[in-house]
Amino acid sequence: SDPSAEDPTKKEERRRRLRFCIVGGGPSGVELSGELSDFFADVCHPKKGTYPKLKDEIEVLLVHGEDSLVTQFDKNLRDHAFESLQKRGVKVMLNTFTTEVGEDYVILMDRYTGIKERVPVGLTVWAAGIEPVAFSEKMLEQLPESARGIGGRINVDKWMRPPMPNDELMGSIMVMGDAAAFMDIDHGDPKKNSYLPQTAQVAGQQGAYMARLLNRKYNLTMTPPVLQSAASSNSTSDALDNWLRLRGMEEASGFNFLNLGMLAYVGGGDALSQIQIGDVPLFAYFGSAGFVLWRSVYLVKQVATRNRILVAFDWLKTAVFGRDVTRL
Repeated sequence: SDPSAEDPTKKEERRRRLRFCIVGGGPSGVELSGELSDFFADVCHPKKGTYPKLKDEIEVLLVHGEDSLVTQFDKNLRDHAFESLQKRGVKVMLNTFTTEVGEDYVILMDRYTGIKERVPVGLTVWAAGIEPVAFSEKMLEQLPESARGIGGRINVDKWMRPPMPNDELMGSIMVMGDAAAFMDIDHGDPKKNSYLPQTAQVAGQQGAYMARLLNRKYNLTMTPPVLQSAASSNSTSDALDNWLRLRGMEEASGFNFLNLGMLAYVGGGDALSQIQIGDVPLFAYFGSAGFVLWRSVYLVKQVATRNRILVAFDWLKTAVFGRDVTRL
């Protein structure tokens, strides 16, 4: 072995480079922590691993400002995520704010005492939310003040249209996903009105909804939007228009988000699964049962059969032969 490897200065530098800090204990931060713990367990495996001697020097930090991880999940699932990550060797730091991120360090502050600590790190990953892109801000400068929503997002109506400087421009711009501030209206209790979260599930459903509006050729300048053939006497109806009229869809319905639940992988063949339809909870699993469901959904979401086969084969290859790190 190289004698210099035991030099205190070089050893400390090696530990710094092998310390990974993930900021944010939401689903993204938790899943990344779980995946990293799996990766390091594989590459440091005494028989199949490429770097078994680094096992005791790698450290993964998960920093979160709240008192529990993945607050969107039920309490028993949140507690399980915390325990599972700790068992996998992830150092979970709750009630801790990240006040500064440097090139090779982070400054952490205790939420209650205000005490700060400078932690040397090799890599920091921000998973605690992002601010809107510059394009959204430029767009807001051209729109009425009523278009400015929470956190720099753009307010939209139930057809995903932002307020416009004049009525003639209505429907010429559509906003969806993280850029949109869409109010989820609770007709039973207005106090429960809330903005939809910035998640892939929301963006995916909004994208499909907007595609339907465009494919069905609704006149988006009108409120509510109606079929082009109904909006103009010069337009002719086609088979699709007639079918939509038959179904009572001459006017476009507003966007309705259907919450299907959440999944999160926490490492070691362990996952959280909280399944629901709208506000009706169906079941919640953690552990191996949650992991099977998580992987099943992951495979189904692949866009082609070829991808499903390749992903499944990659999982099998990794389980049998370990991870291939030659192409990292």
